[in-house]
Amino acid sequence: MDNRSEFFESNEKKITSEINENGRKSMILSVLRFFAFITAASALIYGVVNNYTVTLIGSGLIFLAFIIICLIHDKVRTRQEYLEKLFLVNSAYIARINGDFDTLIKINNTGLKRREEIEDALSFFAGEEFFDPDHGYCVDLDLFGKKSLFSLYNVAQTVFGRKAFARELKGEGSNLRDLTELKLRQEAVSELEGKKEFLLEYQTVASLGRLKNEPSALLNFASNGRKLPVGRLVWAVIQMLLWIIPVILLFADPMLAKLSAILMLAVDLISWAVNLKINGEYLKAASDMPRQVKVLYSCFAVLEKAGFTSPLLKKLASGGDSSANALESLKNLTRALSFAALREQPLFCFILNLILPLDYYVSYLLGDWAGKYGKDLKAQTESLGELEALMCASQVGFASETASFPQFVESNEPSDNAFFKGEYICHPLLSHDTAVSNSIELDSDIALITGSNMSGKTTLIRTVGVCALLALTGAKVPCASLMTGRMKIMSSMRIVDSLEENMSTFKAELIRISKIIEQSKDNEAMLFLIDEIFRGTNSDDRTSGALTVLDKLSLPYVTGLMTTHDYAMIDKTVDDFKNIVYYHFSEQYTDTGIVFDYILSKGISRESNAKYLMKLVGIG
Repeated sequence: MDNRSEFFESNEKKITSEINENGRKSMILSVLRFFAFITAASALIYGVVNNYTVTLIGSGLIFLAFIIICLIHDKVRTRQEYLEKLFLVNSAYIARINGDFDTLIKINNTGLKRREEIEDALSFFAGEEFFDPDHGYCVDLDLFGKKSLFSLYNVAQTVFGRKAFARELKGEGSNLRDLTELKLRQEAVSELEGKKEFLLEYQTVASLGRLKNEPSALLNFASNGRKLPVGRLVWAVIQMLLWIIPVILLFADPMLAKLSAILMLAVDLISWAVNLKINGEYLKAASDMPRQVKVLYSCFAVLEKAGFTSPLLKKLASGGDSSANALESLKNLTRALSFAALREQPLFCFILNLILPLDYYVSYLLGDWAGKYGKDLKAQTESLGELEALMCASQVGFASETASFPQFVESNEPSDNAFFKGEYICHPLLSHDTAVSNSIELDSDIALITGSNMSGKTTLIRTVGVCALLALTGAKVPCASLMTGRMKIMSSMRIVDSLEENMSTFKAELIRISKIIEQSKDNEAMLFLIDEIFRGTNSDDRTSGALTVLDKLSLPYVTGLMTTHDYAMIDKTVDDFKNIVYYHFSEQYTDTGIVFDYILSKGISRESNAKYLMKLVGIG
């Protein structure tokens, strides 16, 4: 048994056992409910027909027992729903550890039958809403898709966490983090990785809440809500106090008391009808927000009892930069909405508002919450998203056979940060059974990678990019060790033409390369990844163009990797460039085919297997 999956496989057995036991309880309670109801109804009918008081009393007691059984059954079914979701969350960890994307997709599609639902679920699983073809490396480093970094590591269950993790993968501001923040993030990720029970509980609770879309009703009310005007409050208080009059008159003149009570009911009815529109903004919010608030409250409640020791996790769990504790704020809002829930039954709502100004009270509570806590909600949801993003970052430690926290260059000088030294780095999306790790060092220089087709060149530069990216999120990296600088990442690898924009592959590549060169002018440490530069043009233009690009990127704060088959260009770099290092992949030829070892070595390879491959498929 893999040590990484031992806990989850053992936990799977416990969950399965409890699901089965809970299912048996639910079945027994279903039978008891049925018989209790039938017995109570039969006793009631028999008692009414035969005028047996004892039977009627017995009927009432049995009906009370029926209600108690229903309440217990509801708790058992709620627990069963939780356990079934927990089982799926736990199974996803096992699949993630095994690198089993097919199982991850099946778990994601559990319970879905309609084609549209399955397609939507797959899109959600892949994070397709975050895909950006114009991003500096989104396409090339497989950030999003069915088999991507997002689909492998994402465990965020709320819209805030998904967005925060997508921002992390896109490197939005992460290369600007100072060393202190990076170390705080690593400390937080390390603690989360050790809290397996917490991760399972949080993800299960948040998943049951299904907060996949922006809770616009809640956010809008929090930002725009205001306290109930004083005038309306005064009138609500007066309405309640006026009921003292019929009570007093009841002792002096019962008839007058009755008339005054009727008058009060008429006044309350008119007031309620007139002010339905005036209180509309609060009542509308009260009808739209309950589920959204319940999910957020449940999430922060789990965080509150997690017992974090990491300063960053403690801060985020309480609401981040907000001035109020998130759980306390949401508790107050939940209390206000519990009164609003009394409005759900129209008749009950009508009766209450005739006697007491319920709508005013609900509006007052919601307005009071908006005034005290509303401005903090945005920061609180952002902190929840950041914490979920850290949970996603912690998945690298589970999913990789070998993973370690990177060390960062201590200097803030851009030239010092153009550095990457990875020992046995490995691409996280490759199968554990076939993945080969390699070591490479870059120090303000450019690595030219040579080798035949399919030898591993492209995979290597993707691996370097992914490792550099994960390091900046605070996550572990699939490697034995890594020392790196804080660099922005740019790439030009998967180039496609566009008929709609009348753009050839070569022109598309020129645009990507020009963006890399433009970014290199910012005097910030940068890592670039270029695969088979200018493959879409003739050899002379390719050679001269590649040399021009290398010249422009030969800056002390820029480092990168370029794969190529252009040996004419390579020969010129040997004498003309002092900042270029050479690595290569090689292979062996047998009677049955080509054997690749995918091991990176220093130096230049001039081997080519193109003719051999063409012969293998019957060409030439």
